[in-house]
Amino acid sequence: MKERTIAFLTTSHLPFDDRIYYSMAISLSKSYNIVIVATTQNIREISGNINVCAEDKADFSKTEKIDFFLNQLKAYRPGVIICSEPLPIIAAYKYKRKEAEKVSILYDITEWYPSKKQLIHESFPAKIYVFFKLLFFNLFASCFVDGFIFGERYKSLPYRLAFPLKKWALISYYPNLDFIKFVEASLNPKHVCLGYTGKISLEKGIKNVWEVAKTIKLKRPELEVKVKVIGWFGDEKEEKIFNQLISTNNGISVELLGRQDFITFSETLKDIDIFLDLRKIDLENSRCLPIKLYYYIACGRPVIYSNLKAIRKEIEVNQFGYLVKPNNADLISNYILNYIDHSDIFLKHSHRARELALNNYNWRAIEPAFLNYIQKFQN
Repeated sequence: MKERTIAFLTTSHLPFDDRIYYSMAISLSKSYNIVIVATTQNIREISGNINVCAEDKADFSKTEKIDFFLNQLKAYRPGVIICSEPLPIIAAYKYKRKEAEKVSILYDITEWYPSKKQLIHESFPAKIYVFFKLLFFNLFASCFVDGFIFGERYKSLPYRLAFPLKKWALISYYPNLDFIKFVEASLNPKHVCLGYTGKISLEKGIKNVWEVAKTIKLKRPELEVKVKVIGWFGDEKEEKIFNQLISTNNGISVELLGRQDFITFSETLKDIDIFLDLRKIDLENSRCLPIKLYYYIACGRPVIYSNLKAIRKEIEVNQFGYLVKPNNADLISNYILNYIDHSDIFLKHSHRARELALNNYNWRAIEPAFLNYIQKFQN
């Protein structure tokens, strides 16, 4: 019987997050009891050795969130706590100091902290103050962890520099293929479906994708062009901008689906021919490895991405797609039309993408390294 418990704490991820639940928790549940504690959604569920304990506390104070985490830790008494943000680290450290001195605290870093999304609503002078306030809070919290898990190389650098003696492991965003629905690629020369997923905003490239679709339609009027958008709006302003973009659709079909959970997400991707991610290239974006890149590869489809440093560091996209300047609609549309005119290139890129997913970029390939790392913190 499994008696040891590992807890995941998060203030920003949903409890059934693909990385937390479908990769890390499921792998660890073979040897440990798992509890996932989140403040993003109201749900209580037990599945095998995984206990999900989540309450939506978006409007609660930091102190109230810490108390919620602390109460759950006291109830489940884990030996290892994996935190996704600084605030849960503080709760974990309070638990360690008062209740369980031998507990190990790990920080799973997948986002920049602070990030520009935390500063977007601040005036310019306030941005500077809030940036340094969050930065120092993050560094302060990081002092209390026993080790780091990094999702990518660029985001590991500040922590490895600030805490050179702490243990760390690089565990990337590779998906668990057991939960990816794969449909063999094919391309209708009379129809093309372009895919956009994630937050729907100018900054993430929705206007650039729309300009590509319009350019394709202008160059090839007889071609049926569809844009499938799967995601969410950050606020009403972004939704209004999107509606204005598609109001003159120029004969382009648009399908808009809301945020999907991980299980249904890959199902919604199966009719997309080519995935586009044309986000703005800036200091932060260029050093962020898009998680969904690996899910697109797993679906066995070509991709066209903004030419980000983080992508160039990790994978040769030219094996299954293109890296581009995100606002170069003319060049991007030519790449897409070339796929349509030369189905052999489309199929070559599709098959290579799926092959890379099966052989390299999947959770099973890095699962042993993750499990071995966690084992180091068992007391």
